[in-house]
Amino acid sequence: MPVNKNALLRYKIIDRCLRNRYRRWTIEDLVDEVSEALYDMEGIRKGISLRTVQNDIQIMRSDKLGYNAPIEVYDQKYYRYADPNYSITELPLTAEDFNLITKAVKMLETTGDKPEFQQMGRILTRVKKRLTAILNYG
Repeated sequence: MPVNKNALLRYKIIDRCLRNRYRRWTIEDLVDEVSEALYDMEGIRKGISLRTVQNDIQIMRSDKLGYNAPIEVYDQKYYRYADPNYSITELPLTAEDFNLITKAVKMLETTGDKPEFQQMGRILTRVKKRLTAILNYG
């Protein structure tokens, strides 16, 4: 299933809605919000179908794009994130990701004295600082 620009925009719009805890979102509300936002942003006049938004929610819930969004239905008709701090735009770094990045940095450091890799020194320093900050924060 290809992910196109409109699909990514829809995911971001749905994400914005589900993060808004001051409003109750039915599936019909989400369809309307996505349709209006796509018209405003892209000039797309054709509305989005209920089925499209349902599929978008399933994709967001799945690991297909790495979101694993904790979208829940409550009172049998309203949608929200089970974790109020969740957002697809701020995906957390998993312990496995952290370990893989750390290993990659260490491998790159061993080749850092070669001329073709010397420019990466600044980048490696920044990556190590960010990883250290994440480790100390998390």
